[in-house]
Amino acid sequence: MNKHFKAMALGAALLTGLTACASGGNGANNAVADDCKPKHEFSTIKEGVLTVALTNTPPYSFEENGKLAGIDSEILTDFAAQECLTVEYAPYTYATAVPAVEQGRVDVAIGGFYRTAARGEVVRLSEPVYLDELSVISKDGVSTVDGLLGKKLGTVEGYLWVDALKSLPGTETRTYPDSLNLAQDVKAGRIDIGLDGYGAAARSAEGTDFKVEVLEKDDRVPATVEPSQTSLLMNPGNDQFGDALDETIVEMRETGRLVEILENNGLPASAAEVGDARLI
Repeated sequence: MNKHFKAMALGAALLTGLTACASGGNGANNAVADDCKPKHEFSTIKEGVLTVALTNTPPYSFEENGKLAGIDSEILTDFAAQECLTVEYAPYTYATAVPAVEQGRVDVAIGGFYRTAARGEVVRLSEPVYLDELSVISKDGVSTVDGLLGKKLGTVEGYLWVDALKSLPGTETRTYPDSLNLAQDVKAGRIDIGLDGYGAAARSAEGTDFKVEVLEKDDRVPATVEPSQTSLLMNPGNDQFGDALDETIVEMRETGRLVEILENNGLPASAAEVGDARLI
Protein backbone atom coordinates (compact mmCIF):
# COMPACT_ATOMS: atom_id res chain seq x y z
CA MET A 1 0.00 0.00 0.00
CA ASN A 2 1.34 3.42 -0.89
CA LYS A 3 -0.75 5.70 1.24
CA HIS A 4 1.37 8.44 2.77
CA PHE A 5 1.78 8.54 6.55
CA LYS A 6 0.43 11.78 7.98
CA ALA A 7 1.07 12.75 11.59
CA MET A 8 -1.68 14.52 13.51
CA ALA A 9 0.62 15.73 16.25
CA LEU A 10 1.32 19.37 16.91
CA GLY A 11 4.07 20.68 14.70
CA ALA A 12 5.80 18.57 12.10
CA ALA A 13 6.14 14.82 12.15
CA LEU A 14 9.56 13.47 12.86
CA LEU A 15 9.95 10.34 10.78
CA THR A 16 12.93 8.23 11.66
CA GLY A 17 13.96 4.79 10.41
CA LEU A 18 15.01 2.82 13.42
CA THR A 19 15.40 -0.86 13.00
CA ALA A 20 17.04 -3.42 10.76
CA CYS A 21 16.69 -7.10 10.13
CA ALA A 22 18.27 -8.48 13.28
CA SER A 23 17.36 -11.30 15.63
CA GLY A 24 15.47 -9.56 18.42
CA GLY A 25 17.19 -7.23 20.86
CA ASN A 26 17.19 -3.48 20.90
CA GLY A 27 19.68 -2.75 18.14
CA ALA A 28 18.70 -0.04 15.68
CA ASN A 29 20.03 0.64 12.20
CA ASN A 30 18.84 2.81 9.35
CA ALA A 31 18.42 0.16 6.70
CA VAL A 32 17.12 -3.36 6.27
CA ALA A 33 19.61 -5.95 5.07
CA ASP A 34 19.13 -6.99 1.44
CA ASP A 35 18.89 -10.68 2.40
CA CYS A 36 16.34 -10.13 5.20
CA LYS A 37 13.38 -12.52 4.98
CA PRO A 38 10.22 -11.52 6.87
CA LYS A 39 8.67 -14.08 9.19
CA HIS A 40 5.11 -13.28 8.06
CA GLU A 41 3.39 -11.95 4.97
CA PHE A 42 1.28 -8.81 5.36
CA SER A 43 1.02 -5.29 3.98
CA THR A 44 1.69 -2.02 5.78
CA ILE A 45 0.51 1.49 5.03
CA LYS A 46 3.89 2.27 3.49
CA GLU A 47 5.71 -0.58 1.83
CA GLY A 48 8.63 -1.78 3.92
CA VAL A 49 7.79 0.60 6.76
CA LEU A 50 6.00 0.23 10.09
CA THR A 51 4.26 3.53 10.90
CA VAL A 52 3.73 4.17 14.59
CA ALA A 53 1.67 6.67 16.60
CA LEU A 54 3.86 7.32 19.64
CA THR A 55 2.28 8.61 22.84
CA ASN A 56 4.83 10.17 25.16
CA THR A 57 4.06 8.02 28.19
CA PRO A 58 7.15 6.57 29.90
CA PRO A 59 7.84 3.75 30.54
CA TYR A 60 5.36 2.44 27.97
CA SER A 61 6.46 4.54 25.00
CA PHE A 62 8.55 7.66 24.52
CA GLU A 63 11.36 9.11 22.44
CA GLU A 64 14.94 9.01 23.73
CA ASN A 65 17.97 10.20 21.76
CA GLY A 66 15.96 10.24 18.56
CA LYS A 67 14.75 6.65 18.93
CA LEU A 68 11.68 4.82 20.17
CA ALA A 69 12.00 3.72 23.79
CA GLY A 70 9.84 2.02 26.41
CA ILE A 71 8.01 -1.28 26.77
CA ASP A 72 5.71 -1.07 23.76
CA SER A 73 8.51 0.41 21.66
CA GLU A 74 10.85 -2.49 22.41
CA ILE A 75 8.13 -4.94 21.41
CA LEU A 76 7.64 -3.17 18.10
CA THR A 77 11.37 -2.86 17.47
CA ASP A 78 11.72 -6.64 17.81
CA PHE A 79 8.67 -7.18 15.62
CA ALA A 80 9.89 -4.82 12.91
CA ALA A 81 13.31 -6.47 12.88
CA GLN A 82 11.90 -9.95 12.29
CA GLU A 83 9.57 -8.60 9.57
CA CYS A 84 12.32 -6.66 7.75
CA LEU A 85 10.64 -3.29 8.34
CA THR A 86 12.04 0.12 9.16
CA VAL A 87 10.06 2.20 11.63
CA GLU A 88 8.60 5.66 11.15
CA TYR A 89 7.00 7.30 14.15
CA ALA A 90 5.47 10.60 15.16
CA PRO A 91 4.20 11.96 18.50
CA TYR A 92 0.48 11.72 19.21
CA THR A 93 -1.75 12.26 22.22
CA TYR A 94 -4.09 9.55 23.47
CA ALA A 95 -6.98 11.49 21.95
CA THR A 96 -5.45 11.63 18.45
CA ALA A 97 -3.76 8.21 18.34
CA VAL A 98 -6.98 6.19 18.34
CA PRO A 99 -8.58 7.87 15.30
CA ALA A 100 -5.24 7.73 13.47
CA VAL A 101 -5.30 3.94 13.79
CA GLU A 102 -9.03 3.69 13.12
CA GLN A 103 -8.74 5.67 9.89
CA GLY A 104 -5.69 3.76 8.67
CA ARG A 105 -3.19 6.61 8.83
CA VAL A 106 -0.81 4.53 10.97
CA ASP A 107 -0.29 0.81 11.38
CA VAL A 108 -0.15 0.79 15.16
CA ALA A 109 -0.40 3.05 18.22
CA ILE A 110 1.55 2.47 21.43
CA GLY A 111 1.52 3.81 24.96
CA GLY A 112 0.08 1.32 27.45
CA PHE A 113 -3.44 1.53 25.99
CA TYR A 114 -6.01 -0.32 28.08
CA ARG A 115 -8.21 -2.98 26.51
CA THR A 116 -11.58 -1.26 26.62
CA ALA A 117 -14.79 -2.28 24.90
CA ALA A 118 -15.11 1.20 23.40
CA ARG A 119 -11.67 1.02 21.78
CA GLY A 120 -12.35 -2.50 20.59
CA GLU A 121 -15.28 -1.20 18.56
CA VAL A 122 -13.12 1.13 16.44
CA VAL A 123 -9.63 -0.45 16.29
CA ARG A 124 -8.15 -3.91 16.58
CA LEU A 125 -6.74 -4.60 20.03
CA SER A 126 -3.68 -6.79 20.20
CA GLU A 127 -3.32 -9.77 22.50
CA PRO A 128 -3.11 -8.58 26.12
CA VAL A 129 0.47 -7.49 26.67
CA TYR A 130 0.88 -6.69 30.39
CA LEU A 131 -1.03 -5.54 33.46
CA ASP A 132 -0.98 -2.00 34.78
CA GLU A 133 -2.50 -0.77 38.04
CA LEU A 134 -3.95 2.65 38.87
CA SER A 135 -1.43 4.30 41.17
CA VAL A 136 -1.19 7.50 43.22
CA ILE A 137 1.71 9.98 43.21
CA SER A 138 1.67 12.04 46.39
CA LYS A 139 3.82 13.50 49.15
CA ASP A 140 1.97 11.56 51.85
CA GLY A 141 1.69 8.10 50.35
CA VAL A 142 -2.04 8.29 49.69
CA SER A 143 -3.42 4.87 48.74
CA THR A 144 -7.20 5.10 49.30
CA VAL A 145 -10.06 6.84 47.53
CA ASP A 146 -10.91 8.59 50.79
CA GLY A 147 -7.42 10.09 50.69
CA LEU A 148 -8.25 11.70 47.35
CA LEU A 149 -11.35 13.53 48.56
CA GLY A 150 -11.08 17.29 48.82
CA LYS A 151 -7.84 17.36 46.81
CA LYS A 152 -6.79 18.75 43.43
CA LEU A 153 -6.23 15.66 41.31
CA GLY A 154 -4.58 15.17 37.96
CA THR A 155 -4.49 12.26 35.51
CA VAL A 156 -3.89 11.53 31.83
CA GLU A 157 -6.76 12.04 29.39
CA GLY A 158 -8.19 8.88 27.89
CA TYR A 159 -7.73 6.67 30.94
CA LEU A 160 -10.82 4.66 31.91
CA TRP A 161 -10.84 6.07 35.45
CA VAL A 162 -11.14 9.75 34.44
CA ASP A 163 -14.93 9.96 34.76
CA ALA A 164 -14.90 8.16 38.11
CA LEU A 165 -12.35 10.61 39.53
CA LYS A 166 -14.36 13.58 38.27
CA SER A 167 -17.41 12.17 40.07
CA LEU A 168 -15.74 12.08 43.48
CA PRO A 169 -17.25 14.70 45.81
CA GLY A 170 -15.23 17.74 46.77
CA THR A 171 -12.43 17.08 44.29
CA GLU A 172 -11.13 18.90 41.22
CA THR A 173 -9.72 16.64 38.52
CA ARG A 174 -7.56 17.99 35.70
CA THR A 175 -6.56 15.92 32.69
CA TYR A 176 -3.25 16.10 30.82
CA PRO A 177 -2.22 14.96 27.33
CA ASP A 178 0.52 12.68 28.70
CA SER A 179 2.34 11.52 31.81
CA LEU A 180 5.15 14.04 31.47
CA ASN A 181 2.79 17.02 31.67
CA LEU A 182 1.00 15.42 34.61
CA ALA A 183 4.29 14.87 36.47
CA GLN A 184 5.36 18.47 35.89
CA ASP A 185 2.25 19.83 37.61
CA VAL A 186 2.55 17.37 40.50
CA LYS A 187 6.16 18.38 41.12
CA ALA A 188 5.35 22.09 40.77
CA GLY A 189 2.54 21.82 43.33
CA ARG A 190 -0.15 22.94 40.91
CA ILE A 191 -2.11 19.82 41.85
CA ASP A 192 -2.03 17.81 45.08
CA ILE A 193 -2.07 14.28 43.68
CA GLY A 194 -1.35 12.60 40.37
CA LEU A 195 -2.97 9.34 39.25
CA ASP A 196 -1.38 7.23 36.53
CA GLY A 197 -0.55 3.67 35.63
CA TYR A 198 2.01 2.10 37.96
CA GLY A 199 4.91 2.15 35.53
CA ALA A 200 4.38 5.75 34.50
CA ALA A 201 3.85 6.84 38.11
CA ALA A 202 7.05 5.15 39.27
CA ARG A 203 8.97 6.79 36.43
CA SER A 204 7.54 10.21 37.29
CA ALA A 205 8.54 9.90 40.95
CA GLU A 206 12.15 8.87 40.30
CA GLY A 207 14.64 11.12 42.06
CA THR A 208 11.97 12.92 44.10
CA ASP A 209 10.51 12.53 47.58
CA PHE A 210 7.09 11.72 46.15
CA LYS A 211 5.63 8.33 47.03
CA VAL A 212 3.85 5.96 44.65
CA GLU A 213 1.12 3.67 45.96
CA VAL A 214 -1.33 1.41 44.15
CA LEU A 215 -4.84 2.76 44.78
CA GLU A 216 -6.71 0.28 46.95
CA LYS A 217 -9.80 -1.46 45.60
CA ASP A 218 -12.87 0.75 45.86
CA ASP A 219 -16.13 0.50 43.92
CA ARG A 220 -16.21 4.28 43.56
CA VAL A 221 -13.31 3.91 41.10
CA PRO A 222 -14.05 0.68 39.22
CA ALA A 223 -10.59 0.57 37.63
CA THR A 224 -9.16 -0.39 41.04
CA VAL A 225 -11.13 -3.61 41.27
CA GLU A 226 -9.22 -5.52 38.57
CA PRO A 227 -5.85 -4.53 37.05
CA SER A 228 -6.23 -3.47 33.45
CA GLN A 229 -4.68 -5.35 30.56
CA THR A 230 -2.86 -3.31 27.93
CA SER A 231 -2.83 -3.71 24.16
CA LEU A 232 -1.20 -2.26 21.12
CA LEU A 233 -3.80 -0.59 18.89
CA MET A 234 -3.81 -1.87 15.32
CA ASN A 235 -5.33 -1.00 11.97
CA PRO A 236 -8.75 -2.73 12.04
CA GLY A 237 -8.66 -3.32 8.29
CA ASN A 238 -5.45 -5.36 8.21
CA ASP A 239 -6.05 -8.80 9.74
CA GLN A 240 -2.80 -10.32 8.43
CA PHE A 241 -0.80 -7.61 10.16
CA GLY A 242 -2.79 -8.03 13.37
CA ASP A 243 -2.37 -11.80 13.35
CA ALA A 244 1.40 -11.48 12.88
CA LEU A 245 1.79 -9.00 15.75
CA ASP A 246 -0.40 -11.10 18.04
CA GLU A 247 1.69 -14.18 17.29
CA THR A 248 4.84 -12.24 18.12
CA ILE A 249 3.45 -11.08 21.49
CA VAL A 250 2.51 -14.66 22.40
CA GLU A 251 5.99 -15.89 21.46
CA MET A 252 7.63 -13.13 23.51
CA ARG A 253 5.64 -14.22 26.55
CA GLU A 254 6.55 -17.89 26.03
CA THR A 255 10.28 -17.26 25.52
CA GLY A 256 10.63 -14.81 28.42
CA ARG A 257 11.49 -11.88 26.16
CA LEU A 258 8.41 -9.99 27.38
CA VAL A 259 9.45 -10.31 31.03
CA GLU A 260 12.91 -9.07 30.06
CA ILE A 261 11.40 -5.99 28.40
CA LEU A 262 9.13 -5.29 31.38
CA GLU A 263 11.96 -5.55 33.88
CA ASN A 264 14.18 -3.36 31.69
CA ASN A 265 11.54 -0.67 32.09
CA GLY A 266 10.75 -0.96 35.80
CA LEU A 267 7.72 -3.27 35.81
CA PRO A 268 7.72 -6.56 37.73
CA ALA A 269 7.74 -9.92 35.96
CA SER A 270 4.25 -10.55 37.38
CA ALA A 271 2.91 -7.86 35.03
CA ALA A 272 3.29 -10.37 32.19
CA GLU A 273 0.78 -12.73 33.87
CA VAL A 274 -2.28 -11.24 32.20
CA GLY A 275 -4.69 -14.18 32.39
CA ASP A 276 -7.50 -14.56 29.87
CA ALA A 277 -8.18 -11.66 27.52
CA ARG A 278 -10.89 -9.32 28.79
CA LEU A 279 -12.36 -5.92 28.03
CA ILE A 280 -13.33 -3.17 30.43
